[in-house]
This record gives sequence, structure tokens and C-alpha cells, in this order.
Amino acid sequence: MARIVAVSAQPFETPLHHLFVTSRGSTKVARAVGITVKLDGHVVGYGESVPVAYVTGESQESVVSVVERITPHLLNVNLATLAPAMHLVANLAHDAPSARCGLEMALLTAWSRLHNMSLWCYWGGSVHRCESDITIPIVSQAPELAAEAYAKGIGTLKVKVGGGEHHADMARVISIHKAAPNATLRIDANQAFTAQEAIVFMNQLLDSGVNIELFEQPTRHDDIDGLIDVAAACPVPVIADESCKTPQDALRLASTPVRGYNLKINKCGIGGVLDMIAIARAANKELMLGCMLESRRSIAVGLALACGTGAFKYLDLDSHLLLQEEGENAYFNQQGGCMELNHQWLTDMSH
Repeated sequence: MARIVAVSAQPFETPLHHLFVTSRGSTKVARAVGITVKLDGHVVGYGESVPVAYVTGESQESVVSVVERITPHLLNVNLATLAPAMHLVANLAHDAPSARCGLEMALLTAWSRLHNMSLWCYWGGSVHRCESDITIPIVSQAPELAAEAYAKGIGTLKVKVGGGEHHADMARVISIHKAAPNATLRIDANQAFTAQEAIVFMNQLLDSGVNIELFEQPTRHDDIDGLIDVAAACPVPVIADESCKTPQDALRLASTPVRGYNLKINKCGIGGVLDMIAIARAANKELMLGCMLESRRSIAVGLALACGTGAFKYLDLDSHLLLQEEGENAYFNQQGGCMELNHQWLTDMSH
């Protein structure tokens, strides 16, 4: 009654409310792959993969290919116990973290339904709710978006920078601060600066009277020395994102001035995130849980991970607010930035 009898992968797209622009490009749609795992007892698990090429080198097509390659190894695996199937996926998709994430999510939700146990409980049940920010992209209406989000009760804004001239970034951040003067601001450069540019930019921003909570991924992902230089000189905490994709990356940064890591299930795989939580705890690093352009269903799994483990100081689970998804949100409740899981969604087979 618990053997895997079918695995499938289907690409899909979801439109965004607004053009989403970062230093790495722009998009009007979120591109993902839905992954389904069926058990012989009619239990179904659903996962989602949201590949971003500049982060992991994956695409919708590559995710489907990985799922098709791994499917024969998963068929007839008994999911009464979860670890063997999760280890199999981790080994066979070790170089495809977004595909790994989608498969792991499908296995986890199938296992949870099989045993009637929420993922929040499975991961420890540490806290019941978490507070997330919302991302403000590099667009002309950024101040208006910031004011609108703050008016809705989202008190922390993650501001993208690095789309062009640094003085334009500076002006936009200052205008966002003026539009929502009591909001907490986080700056995310997505690799846009050299080390010296990042240090100058942050110092000038602070001198202008804008308070910043953290500075995320100021330098190129492979410029580790530059990232360390910024972390050593920057007056605010520096958080690694694209430079920290694997447990090995986390270990490499463990003894540096980099304050913490932004982990994402589609960047690291779900199992990879759990490994990196352990490393961060041992190294006394702060953690953020971020997301790609994921749907509400995928965000709910991230929220279960955050609330279950209680490991994350910062939450950036906001992509569902950017997408035009149909229907009601059956997965969690949200008031302002506060998010709380609906634990019944896993046992409702219609979701």
C-alpha cells in the first residue's frame, strides 16, 4: 500500500502581477515543473521545481529530463519509510538541485499523507508562525509598491539593486525609504557589485539616513574573496546567496566574516537545506529561507520547514504575492507579513 507506482513531471507557467526585474534580468511569468508521485494505495504526493538558470544551471526541460531519468529507480520503492527514497533522489540528482527539490517535495507530501503527519510536525514543530518580507524589484513604481506593501502590514521590504547605474539604485532605495519610512529594508544585489563598489554603495546609503538590516550577495557568486572583503568592511550583516548553494559552500564560508546564508529549497534541495542548517548552527551563522518564483503550494512546504525547524532568523517567502494564482490559498493564512500554516492541506487530496 505504499509502493511508488508512477512518477510524472509537467512544465507550467504562472503570470506575475508586475514585471519582476533584478540585476540578472526580468520576467513576466514564473516557469516551473509540477512533479507527481503516486503510491499503490492511491496516495498522491505533489512537488514543484522552479529552476533558475543563472543560479543552478537548470531549466524546465532539464528538470523533466532528470525526473524521467530517475523515475525507473523510484518505481516500486516502498515509501512506508522515507529515508531510502530521499537518499536515492539526493544521490541521483546531486547536480540538479531544483529537480531534486521537486522530487523530494513530492515524496515528502506523499509520505505525510500516508502517515497523516504534517511536515511542520515532521520537522520539529518549533514555532506556529513566521514573519516574511516582500521583494521590491527594480522598477519605476518601486516606491508605490513599497508603500502598498507596508500599508498591508508587511513591515520588511527586500529591495533589489544592481540593475544599472549605482546612483539610480541609490535614488530608488532612498525613494522607497521615503515612501515607507518605518519599514525595515534589506538590500539584495544578486551579484551586481565588485567588492569596492559594494562597500562604497552601502556606506553612502547609510550616510543618507537609510537604515539597512542586511546586505545580500553583493559580489559575483565565484568572487568569494570579494564577498569576504565586503563582509569584513560592511557596517551591516552580509548574507551569502548565490555563493552558498551546497553544504560544501556553507563549510567554506563557515569561518569567514560572512554573517549568514540565504537557503532556498530550489537552490539547495530540501535535504541540502537541512544539511546546511546543521552547518550554520555549528558555525554560529544566521539563516534566511528564501524562494524562487514559487507557487503557494511550494511556499507552504518552505513555511513548514521554517516553522518546523525554527532555524531561520530571516524569512523571504513572498513569491506567492507576486504571482497571479487562481483560487483560494488553502495552504496557509497570511496577515501582513505573518504567515501561519493550514496543517490540513496535506490530508486534503484535492490540493
